[in-house]
Amino acid sequence: MRDAAQPDAAAVAPAFRQAMRRLAATVSVITLRHPEGRHGITATAVTSLSMEPPSLLVCVNQAGYFHALLEQETRFCVNLLHAENADICTAFAGSMAADERFAWGDWDEDDDGVPFVRNAQASLFCEKDRQIAYGSHSIFIGSVRRVAVREDVAPLIYQDGAFLTPQSRDPARA
Repeated sequence: MRDAAQPDAAAVAPAFRQAMRRLAATVSVITLRHPEGRHGITATAVTSLSMEPPSLLVCVNQAGYFHALLEQETRFCVNLLHAENADICTAFAGSMAADERFAWGDWDEDDDGVPFVRNAQASLFCEKDRQIAYGSHSIFIGSVRRVAVREDVAPLIYQDGAFLTPQSRDPARA
């Protein structure tokens, strides 16, 4: 018998999906270097965790190929995409082969060989600190070791199944 306080997951899932479509998020491409080559995926389930120490949460589906690679590697990069990087987002979100994805955009590698987007909004170079399994995903905590930031602020934003770009920025608003 089901506890009355527990939600019915099947009933909540469609409403939850609709609610999450209303949550705007900067589009990121998470990248790493593996012995087999460069790999990456598009993600919006990325958020800051702490300033002391500087750290991020990255949520990755356990069923995807990238999850197993991220479990094996210690270093990765979170590339927060700029409005002009929509082609990179599309390449890394689809079924294109890993090596073909890097044909889109302006790529470089750090001293550890981790690929990053040169003209991203920001690139955060992380060392994996922890992994926590939860439901269909794993939460990877990355300790931020280095950051590259682009001067102009125009993040690529994803909401309700579409890309958005900021029209204006009022420095008086927080």
